[in-house]
Amino acid sequence: MLAVPFAFYVGLFNSLSSLINQFLQPYSFTETQAGIAGALLIVVGLVAAAITSPILDKTKSYLMAVKVLVVLTAITYLVFTFAPASRNEIAPYLILAVLGATSFSVMPIVLEYVIELTHPISPEVTSTICWTGGQILGGIFIIISGELRAPGKSDGTQDDGTSRPPGNMYNALIFQTVMAVIAMPAPLFLGLFGRKEGVRMRRIEADKEAASRRDSEGS
Repeated sequence: MLAVPFAFYVGLFNSLSSLINQFLQPYSFTETQAGIAGALLIVVGLVAAAITSPILDKTKSYLMAVKVLVVLTAITYLVFTFAPASRNEIAPYLILAVLGATSFSVMPIVLEYVIELTHPISPEVTSTICWTGGQILGGIFIIISGELRAPGKSDGTQDDGTSRPPGNMYNALIFQTVMAVIAMPAPLFLGLFGRKEGVRMRRIEADKEAASRRDSEGS
């Protein structure tokens, strides 16, 4: 319920970051504007992760953070579907900045929380499984998105001012939105319907028990 959505969102992020130019240029965005959009996606994401990770490491509110961030991420993918057609550079800049913040924030949280849930399994095992799934799906999503491109030149030279100019990738945007929404519900159900035992943070509990035993032996 965490690893599969994680793989989906990593795959979607890889696909989006790889295809930003193709998404924007049919609507007369320049390569420079597409590059700025991609930079905002990455830089804002890194800053957001640097802020949220230490806070959540102290509060241990992993489950609540995951539930909030996956909803925000899915909504942002939905909103971005309509951003290129606006032909207003502020729209993709703003939306991709938010998407970067939510995506980069949720990734380390999920990895840390999966480690807690699967203790005493080695963290290397769970992290490798999650990242591998994300990279595989990223490649698949890129291929599918390329196949969904509309006919015509995608460099903006044939932009006719409509919402679906030649070479547009609107269908690919719809595809990634559908994938983001499909991946969203599973984390929201974590701990519900009498399953609170399944969301125990076992590594923290084990550390506390070990510390308690050491204190007892010391006494």
